[in-house]
Formats: sequence, C-alpha cells, structure tokens
Amino acid sequence: MRARIVAVSLVLAFVSGCAGSSQGSSVPSSTQALSTAHSAGPQASGANVVVNPGFETGSLSPWTSCGSVNDTSVTTAQAHSGSYSALIGTTAKPEVDGTAGLCQTVTVPSAATLTFWVYEGTTDTIEYVDQEADILSTSGSQITQLYSEADTTNGWVEKSFSLGSYAGETVQLYFGVKGNGYSKDYVYEYLDDVSLTGSSATATPSASPSPSTAPTATPTFGPTASPTAKPTSTPSATPSASPTATASPAPTTSPSTAPYACNNTQFLNDQSEFAAGTITADQLVDICGSVTQVLAAKKTSSGDHGYFYVEMPSGYQIEIVSNLDAMAEAPTDDPPSTWPWVAVNDYVYVQGRYYYDSSSSQGVDWTEDDTDSSWSHVGYVVVCNSSGASCSKYW
Repeated sequence: MRARIVAVSLVLAFVSGCAGSSQGSSVPSSTQALSTAHSAGPQASGANVVVNPGFETGSLSPWTSCGSVNDTSVTTAQAHSGSYSALIGTTAKPEVDGTAGLCQTVTVPSAATLTFWVYEGTTDTIEYVDQEADILSTSGSQITQLYSEADTTNGWVEKSFSLGSYAGETVQLYFGVKGNGYSKDYVYEYLDDVSLTGSSATATPSASPSPSTAPTATPTFGPTASPTAKPTSTPSATPSASPTATASPAPTTSPSTAPYACNNTQFLNDQSEFAAGTITADQLVDICGSVTQVLAAKKTSSGDHGYFYVEMPSGYQIEIVSNLDAMAEAPTDDPPSTWPWVAVNDYVYVQGRYYYDSSSSQGVDWTEDDTDSSWSHVGYVVVCNSSGASCSKYW
C-alpha cells in the first residue's frame, strides 16, 4: 500500500457553500479577498454577536454544516453548560473522510475576542487528522487558522483568540475536524458556548464603545492518547459529496477552446471501472473544472502539500494534492512561493495520478514534474480565472 497523503488540518477544509496549526496560516490571494461590511446598527458593548452560541435551541440554525461531509449534529451527550453542544466528527470508528465543520457568518466588533469551549478526542495523529478553528471569508476561503491539533482532552477546555484585526469585517467562524476515513480510528470535537464580544463595529452618536472583554486564559489540554500504529496506506482522498447544508459553488462553464488537456469523460469512466473492480492500477488523468474549496498547506512526511477540490461534471468533488516542495524545485513554471496559489471559482486543468482505494478514498496527486520511478508521468496544475483565461501553469 502507498503512504497516505492527507491534509492534516481543516478545513478547511473546506469549504463549499460556507466556505488548524502552528505550522502556518494562509492569507487568501486577491481573488479571495475578504468582503467588508459593517453592522446595521451599534452593538452593545460586550454583547455576543454569535447566534445560538450554546446550541440550546436544540438545533444548529443559524450555524451551517460547511465541510465536505455532513458529520455535524446537536447532542446532549456532552455539554459545557446547559443541555446541548454540537458534535463535529464521529466518536466511533471509522473517522470522517474529508472535512466536517460548522460555520456562522458574523460581523466582527472592534477589540473583539473569540472564546469557545471544546471537548476533543481522537485515536489518530496530526499527520492524518485534526481538530481546528479558522476564520474564513464569506466566499469560504481560509483567511487564518486559529489552531489545529489532534488531541484527546478528556474534558472541556476553553480557547481564546483576539480578532481585533478583523474589526468591522464580515467573516465566517469555522470549527471542524478532518480525517481520511481510516477504518480503525476516529476524530471528533464537541463545541459549546461560542462567544465573540467586543465594542461596536460601527460607531454612532448613540453608542459609545467600551473596552473589549479580556481574553480568558486557555486551560492546559488533557493528555493526548497514544496514536494507534497504522499500516502504510494509500494517499487519502476526501470528499465524496458536496456539503449537505449549503450548495457548492456552481462550476464555471468549461472554456470553449481548452488550452490544456482535459478529459473528464475518461476520468468518470476510470472512476466507474475502479468501482466495478475492472481496473485497480493508478491512472494518469487530465481533468478540468472549477475550484470549490481550498485548504491550508500542511506538512506531511513527504513535505508541504496544498489541497483543493475540483468539481466534476457529475457534481463529484475530487481532491487535488500538490506537493509544494517538489513543485517549487521545477526548473521553469514553478508556482508562487506562498500557498494558496489557487482560489475558489478559479478554473483549473490538472494532470496527475488518479488513485482509487474505495468510493470514499480517492484523489489526484503527483501534480509535479519530478515524480519517482514508480510513477514516470509528469503532472501539472494550470490555474486560470473563472472564465478559463489568463492561465498560469505550475509543476
């Protein structure tokens, strides 16, 4: 079995229709710029702008499920306060295959502090899974990652972050987990009592901003469970379906004259043959389509990798895994040094290795020019604007 290549944060997966780690945060490119808005009226000093912060309504609304899989729910199994919390991920095997997350759109007050409580658990390691929180733009692109870990807290812990630099901006709060569907592990995060407080985002004569709420110290996390030894396996795939709660961005119509190879029909034929067991070997594919999700870069045992998803004509979103270290060594056409160099709604052409382990574990990797002896084909990613023009080839 090949080594599993996975994204070890979230999505951010993640994130269609809605859109964590000291390893680095990503700032969107100009096409992913955060939209700015102001509150319709002043907010009371210290007022929590998060609606249904403790899920005490017994439902998620207005939170939305914004990962690539819909493993989110309201539960009474655990609660930091009251009777309810949100469960993201699964407490039983297998672990989620993709990103599972909750989002809520808010306008950030000035001098804002975000605090929330989590109860986390996993039998896997940060190389393969994570629990995280992110700030996303209204289009679903990751602006910054607040934290990412693979932890078993054995109880509730509080996390607190200053969001003062986003004052007056409309963003999405994202809380989620990521996994690759491994049958012998699980990953989950209970979420409760989310609070975003500060002074008013819009100054008016009738409102006087008061000092921001002081961040609460974060308790020490509980011990992390020993990771389960795992066999070498195949690079992970991710979402087998678009997020349930919100519709995926509609893919842009394919350019009438394709400047690069694209054979989505062959890809779909390969997918069908893999599912039927007619073929088992990895396939060289040339696909094209609109980008629906971009995740933060993550470091695995084989280097830094960038992750994004492309929507097929069938509506299936296939994960693309690009080895950023290998692509940076290209003699020509190397990508920008800062990830992401692809954005939601970009139209892309991808040549790479299509691996299929199961219907829930598939993807395209090796999009670089210096693959090893086990895969002699050269890959690449061509990034164009939403109309399929102004293309740049990276490999």
